[in-house]
Amino acid sequence: MYRQEIEKYLKDNNITQIDLILNQDDKLAIYCKVKNGKLYDYTDHVVDRKKDIWGYLKWNNGQKERMAF
Repeated sequence: MYRQEIEKYLKDNNITQIDLILNQDDKLAIYCKVKNGKLYDYTDHVVDRKKDIWGYLKWNNGQKERMAF
């Protein structure tokens, strides 16, 4: 899923932050937040619009689960 699609999904579901997993085999996720309608990573840079992002972390009672888009 590309950045624009993720931004729309987050806006439609009233979500302001997400932990993105760029590639299926990545061990770590990237904390991201929405500011002014754009998705920014933890370094305050806009997420690459051309990168096809694999998934995100879903948190439930402190436990994480890897979810594909």
